[in-house]
Amino acid sequence: MLLLSAKPKAIQARMKIFSKRVVYTCLFRNYETLNEQPLAIDSKVPFICFTDQHDLNSKTWSFRTVKPLSIDPARESKRVKILPHQFLKEFNESIYIDASCILKMTPAYIFKAYLYRGSRNFVCLRHPWRDCIYQEAEEIVKSDIDVEFKVREQMDHYKRLGFPEHAGLIAGTFLLRRHLREDVKHSSEVWFAHVLRYSKRDQLSFNFTAWRTSLSFTALDLELTSNPIFSWPNQVDRLPYHFDDPVYLWLNPDVAKANIGARKHYHQYGRSEGRPTRYHAPLELDRLANKFKSDKGRLCYNRHFYTRVYEHYLSPLKQDEMCIIEIGLLRHDVQASLAGGPLTEAPSLQIWYEYFTRAHIHGVDVQYFSNIENDRIKFSQADQSDRAALRHVVERCTYPIKVVMDDGSHASRHHQISLVCLFPHLASGGLYFIEDLNYQPPHLEEAGCLKTRDLLRAIMTGMPVTSAFVEKSEIDYLIGNIADIQFYDSMDYSGGSIGQDSLAVLRRK
Repeated sequence: MLLLSAKPKAIQARMKIFSKRVVYTCLFRNYETLNEQPLAIDSKVPFICFTDQHDLNSKTWSFRTVKPLSIDPARESKRVKILPHQFLKEFNESIYIDASCILKMTPAYIFKAYLYRGSRNFVCLRHPWRDCIYQEAEEIVKSDIDVEFKVREQMDHYKRLGFPEHAGLIAGTFLLRRHLREDVKHSSEVWFAHVLRYSKRDQLSFNFTAWRTSLSFTALDLELTSNPIFSWPNQVDRLPYHFDDPVYLWLNPDVAKANIGARKHYHQYGRSEGRPTRYHAPLELDRLANKFKSDKGRLCYNRHFYTRVYEHYLSPLKQDEMCIIEIGLLRHDVQASLAGGPLTEAPSLQIWYEYFTRAHIHGVDVQYFSNIENDRIKFSQADQSDRAALRHVVERCTYPIKVVMDDGSHASRHHQISLVCLFPHLASGGLYFIEDLNYQPPHLEEAGCLKTRDLLRAIMTGMPVTSAFVEKSEIDYLIGNIADIQFYDSMDYSGGSIGQDSLAVLRRK
């Protein structure tokens, strides 16, 4: 009899543990609107909002104030979101939803339908538009949602460790977990460590950390904004992803003088008044240069940040049907890794291929590149000081040549021979760019020769000038057909003042 009476009590105890369930959300620093949850009124499952604020009121949420870790609000929120085993130890099953979401199913039904006996311990939603963290990273950078160098560093790290493309992507809006299970706890700790170290966008790190920790999870194939579990009505009330409090106060000094918080002001007044929230919009060309690890951008190798100049001059030509010639295609790591064999990557050509929708791009390099040609990319192996080879490059161009870029050897004689050979073939109004005028490789530069930067300055000021590498008639042609010359600095600050006037832009009459 004792055994018979004990058995129901044990089952009852286990059921009591099993039924400790909770719905929770996080709201830190006025990031978004906290919506009421009508289904909470008659629910036996508690609804808890974790926050750093003390003035929130709700008819359906109870509040728990979290002592901050002195990290940014986004990561403060992610800490509670990702680590419920630290904050909800009295519960063993949980539903997380973003504060702006409203449940359409009762919690009891959600647990029964999706976290049933035998199901995996972690359930979420698949991302509705992409299945690849690397594609998501590009969207995050393009939209200025997070700091680019952190995102790119993160993706490079994952690639080095072998995480494949198109290996899945979740949406972190809804998470259903047995959060006290050891596999979930361990994976969640690793997940949050990556959110601290890299991007605050947790969907970038989830699939990788699940892969690394061997977490089995279920990604529901449901639409993010239209599904039977929840609605998402007030996304417009969110702060812009790129919102930065000090930048907002700097751009709107009257807000700081009024002694009102940046986020509170933006919610109450700034959005409706059209207040600025960013210093400048992200540059598409800079994103592409950083994506393909070109030193034309501001992240990789010498970090010249020439893309700010290229964007200014080239953006009006994005839809033009034209030819672009670029001299010099090597990238440091590609050259080093493939020194003993054919070169198969020309990153800078990929920049122009993605940026221009109709342009035909012709790459020129003294090294041989294989398998880089496609519908709009051509390649010619040529020495840029070989006049006959350059004429052949021009002959292969089937559309007007509107842009030439010299990022080749940087030797003065190579600059000047290429310039006098190619400039006459530019269409009217065409642009000729010469990079890295501040550096001439010692093993290629002849002692005492006229530097290309000095040649161009003389042309600008009308001073008489001659060169050992080109004919006087060729210089006279340049003088008569250059509409203007502008110089721009390299932003490679490690080089100090030697970066001055490193990039020249010549426009043809």
